[in-house]
Amino acid sequence: MKLSMWMIANRLSPLMDVKTNISADAKPVLNSARLVYSTNCVHVYQDKDHVVCSGEDDSICLYGVTEKEAFEIIQGVFDYFQDWEANLQAFIRKNEFQKIVDSCEILIQNPMDIQDANNKLLAISRHPDPSTVDPEWLYMSRYGYSSLNAIKAFDLSQSNTDFTRHGVQPFSPADSSSLKHGGISYCLQFNGIDCGRITILEMIRPINPGDYQLLDKIAQLLEPVMGTAVLSDHSPSHFNALYSLVFQKSYDVRELQLQLAYQQWTENDDFQMLLIQPDYLQNSYRSVEILYSILLHNLPSCVIFRKDPYILVLSNQLLEKRQNLLDFLSALHENNKIRASFSLGAKGTAEIPWMVQQCLFAIKAAESESNGQWLYYFEKYAVDYMLFHARGSEQIHACHPMIRKLWDEKEKNEDELFKTLLIYLDNERSVNKTSAALFTHRNTVMYRIRKLQETYSLNLDDPGTRYYLRLSMQVLSSPVRMNTQFFSGPQLNSIR
Repeated sequence: MKLSMWMIANRLSPLMDVKTNISADAKPVLNSARLVYSTNCVHVYQDKDHVVCSGEDDSICLYGVTEKEAFEIIQGVFDYFQDWEANLQAFIRKNEFQKIVDSCEILIQNPMDIQDANNKLLAISRHPDPSTVDPEWLYMSRYGYSSLNAIKAFDLSQSNTDFTRHGVQPFSPADSSSLKHGGISYCLQFNGIDCGRITILEMIRPINPGDYQLLDKIAQLLEPVMGTAVLSDHSPSHFNALYSLVFQKSYDVRELQLQLAYQQWTENDDFQMLLIQPDYLQNSYRSVEILYSILLHNLPSCVIFRKDPYILVLSNQLLEKRQNLLDFLSALHENNKIRASFSLGAKGTAEIPWMVQQCLFAIKAAESESNGQWLYYFEKYAVDYMLFHARGSEQIHACHPMIRKLWDEKEKNEDELFKTLLIYLDNERSVNKTSAALFTHRNTVMYRIRKLQETYSLNLDDPGTRYYLRLSMQVLSSPVRMNTQFFSGPQLNSIR
């Protein structure tokens, strides 16, 4: 294992007094100790009353030891790290996260924790006592998750730092009584998706470049294991529970509820998804990366996922109704040449997995059009989707949102609006024929139809809208659908 002078100094400092002269950019390029100069090695030699350990123009001075003893000490550090790396790999393979943290205690000397992407605590330093760190550290050690209040306070106090960016980010103490220490936090990612986080608090000694380098080493080994665990579906996922929900991976219901709470969402909110394909003529990784960062900064109330070459934006609001978002997308398109599509809006987290497929279908269906459009709505393509693509439950979830709501109300409360609209459409929008079929006054029919149009902004003069409404009604009320048990979950296994 290659070391930097910072890493060597961090190992020695708890054991003996050392004097260091190390540049901030000293890299881990050193292979071993030598008594004579050699490239990429620590040269150990006597200089008056102390021993100099020199590596790539940086130095550590040891006092009270002979040259031979110093050589053995420095070579012992290299041997120590070699054993540490071998043990670390074994701990990671077995998902022994607490042993990972324990093995770093003498090297880091500061409080350290590992969490998954759901803010679930996987391991935490045994020392110091959590009650002596800060209230949030004590909360995590007791309950196994970050607290909602701490996350909110942290987000507000670190507004200029992107903690979803892969790699290590420094942070300062939050403006909160529960977060008293700054430190560094490493966002673990696999295939562009968050799978966890390692955090070190700056409490006992100042954090230095050696700590950054050690985190890099741990992350390089840890990310593939944490990331691939979910792909087999044989072990618990470390991915964000919302991500697992969207892409139909296994997740813990409690973790999903916590993620909703972190977002200040509820399970019964109205959700909608926006899919963006940046730089679609080139599909460059860099284009996705840049646009992802822009969206994170400008849409803080949304959850944003990367699934190259796409970016998915999930909200508990109807995104297509937000004019500021539409203006923002237009500005992006002027400079980045994006394509984007909206899913249907739907109530409840159970609807979310179907939205990805709807967005994708709109993008793909629009490829045959040469009208210069770049923003698409699944609703426009829903009829084609239901007739030629969807199966079983996919058809149900593609039905017009208003029709699904009317159907649910009809089933629960025997509401007449569904039946009224069905007969109204079947009778070519004739109020007289509809009132006769319903055995009710024509004014009642007119009131119900007007109520639907005003409540849901329906344009019943549009034949495409009428066909979509009628097809949705047929799908929901079909005796075949109601009596056939062949429905399963969404068929989307991967984005293509």
